[in-house]
Amino acid sequence: MTASVEVGSSPNNGGPAPTFTAIQQRMLHLVTEGHDQEQIAYILRTSPVTVWRQLKKMREALGAVNSAQLVHLAYQAGVLEAPPKHRHGDHAGYAAHLYRGEEPCEACRTGERKYRADRRAARERAKVHAA
Repeated sequence: MTASVEVGSSPNNGGPAPTFTAIQQRMLHLVTEGHDQEQIAYILRTSPVTVWRQLKKMREALGAVNSAQLVHLAYQAGVLEAPPKHRHGDHAGYAAHLYRGEEPCEACRTGERKYRADRRAARERAKVHAA
């Protein structure tokens, strides 16, 4: 059984979209990364009950019935920005280019060189420390 969800630019019947605090925004982003409430509580150094209450407030503000719908409605209402499609300028961006079969951009090449230099330096420090 599927149910359609209709959401305009605002879930408050044409009123302004709700605003969330910085901690609520952080919780939303952690939900989008797949963390559960216990993990979010651990990451944010708070109690799971606090996370549960904050997510409940956000669900009520947007009219969502679960966390998946909360994220969907937050994107639709403009409360949560979509993550960038591709990372650039670091090791992950370089690897993403290679994974997609693309030639890495210059920013990603530079990021990869820095990443490799940092890794080499860390290995050297480990050798000196071990000796």
